[in-house]
Order: sequence, then structure tokens, then C-alpha cells
Amino acid sequence: MNIPTLTTRATILIVENELSNRILIERVLSTRGYRCLSASNGREALDLLDHEQVNLILTDLSMPVLDGFRTTQLIRARPGLEKIPIVAVTAFALNDEGEAAKRIGCTEYLTKPFKPRQLLELVERLLAR
Repeated sequence: MNIPTLTTRATILIVENELSNRILIERVLSTRGYRCLSASNGREALDLLDHEQVNLILTDLSMPVLDGFRTTQLIRARPGLEKIPIVAVTAFALNDEGEAAKRIGCTEYLTKPFKPRQLLELVERLLAR
């Protein structure tokens, strides 16, 4: 895992099929100096992880091609990525989707819509571990 130094910030992978949501999340994280990579589905995320080191992953759960549940399982199966924090971003917390994501390997979940402060506090808490 790539450990950020005092002069660099962590790299965060945003996996989200809705372009407007990806842009919003990237803007929020960029205000704190995080380097952001983005993918529109789980397959793209896995391809990125073949050649990029990231410190944290934010993944939507409902996506075409490869959803966040299966993406998380495949990431957890990769050597060296077993402990990377993965945050499930879901609009369906009332349906226990967030808890289901935690059972298959997500570290935490964040319910849409969320406030930028909620996102930043969660990311900073997980990166401080």
C-alpha cells in the first residue's frame, strides 16, 4: 500500500457510474489535496488497480458491468489489497444494503445524499488508521 508522506496526500479511487456524482466526490476530496482516480464501474476499477496504488476506495454499489458488491469481493481476493479501506456509497441504506456491503468486505458505508463534511470526516478517519 502506498503510504502518503507529509508532502503528498492519499490517493483515492472513486468507483461510481454517475458522472455527476464522480465529479462531486472528486471536487470535495480535491479541496483537501487528495489525488483522485475514477472509474465508472467495477471492471474499470479492477483494471486501474492493476497499475495504480490507492489508499482508499469509494464504491457505489449499484453499477452496470460489475457492481460494488462483486467488485469489493474481487478486490479483497487480490494479494496486498485485503486491508485497504473500502467505503460503500449507497442510496439504499434503509434496505440494509450498507450492512450487506460490510458483510462482504467493505470497511464502512456512506448513505447518499451525504454532506461534503461527512465524506471528508469518514475518509480522514479511515486513512488515519
